Amino acid sequence: MAVTRLRMDELVNAWVADSATPFQIALVGRLDAAPFRLHDGALDVRRIRRELAARARRVEDLRRRVVWTRCGEGMPVWAPDPAFDPDRHIAVATLPPGRDLASWAAGRIVRPLPMDRPLWRAEVVDGLPGARFGLVVVVHHVAADGLAGVRLAGSLLDGAPGVDVPAPPPHLAPPLPSHRELRAAHVQELARALRRVRVPTRPRPGRVRELVRELRSVSAELRTPTSATSLPRRVGPTRQLAVVREPLADLRRSGHALGVTVNDLLLAAVTGGLRALLTSRGEAVSGMTLRASVPVVTGRGVQASGVLLVDLPVGDADPLRRLASIRAATTRAKRRHHTGPAGVASLVHLPIPLARLVMRWMRRFGASRVTLFVTDVPGPAAPLWLAGARLLDAVPVAPLVQRVGLGVAALS
Repeated sequence: MAVTRLRMDELVNAWVADSATPFQIALVGRLDAAPFRLHDGALDVRRIRRELAARARRVEDLRRRVVWTRCGEGMPVWAPDPAFDPDRHIAVATLPPGRDLASWAAGRIVRPLPMDRPLWRAEVVDGLPGARFGLVVVVHHVAADGLAGVRLAGSLLDGAPGVDVPAPPPHLAPPLPSHRELRAAHVQELARALRRVRVPTRPRPGRVRELVRELRSVSAELRTPTSATSLPRRVGPTRQLAVVREPLADLRRSGHALGVTVNDLLLAAVTGGLRALLTSRGEAVSGMTLRASVPVVTGRGVQASGVLLVDLPVGDADPLRRLASIRAATTRAKRRHHTGPAGVASLVHLPIPLARLVMRWMRRFGASRVTLFVTDVPGPAAPLWLAGARLLDAVPVAPLVQRVGLGVAALS
């Protein structure tokens, strides 16, 4: 039987998670509630759930799940879930009085997703002020990176206000592959791979040297510890979420005038914020350099775990010098990424046992090498609606890992 295996870059996203830090991304949005108001002014949450369920049924990526394999069965596989029921993925909640949607949602987002069903959920939130309702969409990083996650969340919405999505007929998926079928498929894959192998006339150490070079590249980027601060700590099951909004057009004009990208401006703003935070704690920031892990587009159209490690000059008091330093650092990092060994991204090319060992090492020592995560995800280019209810704004939420308890996610 033919199966679709998880790629290594998808699988490593399952390895980095634990009970307090599920590796899940989220989008927290507010929508106009007027199209869903009943005669008595209440929000018709049952109809919202029906509309979301109808849209979820038509999206293949929302219906598939991971079949986790045993020894001898090869990598885990993607398969349509024969038991898929969108109603099991869509819940309703009421925002407690006096609470802010973003700060309240921070705690909801880290509830682990069941790994034996499609890796997403949505929550309709009533009780918002100003004729609004909330929508919280959570996706596991195994299923999508930030860009794909935004697309998946957007697939629950419409590109025009008057779209009518009738309930599709039940989707009949085949049974999940059995362990016997997975073992047979793995044997067939190994046989095909062996037929493609050309036996060399003499030993070829090139592949070994390549693996050694990739391992050295991984360790080289993480070899130098970052400056010591009060930021690393054990990450627990709770979160705090702060939201900052800036006009994107203004940022683009500023970036054009200064010869930098919007991502450079984001990193510069984060650097200034770190400097202010640590100074307020009484920490000496002179000469301090902190390291940010920044996803990078690989150009392959898939999650590829491309990562740039960028040193942030927190110790420099001049904001323009900080920006120039960040611009130079991101330029060097991108050049290394595109022309040399892929550094941390090369992990996806290692054999599974070796890749898992490296990932365990990174989880154990990462906090002394990486201070925070920063990501900028392009948002929808046009307005979105849900059955006539316009999406008014949205906030992205990035995952955390143990000992690295600070993440900045921008939706531009």
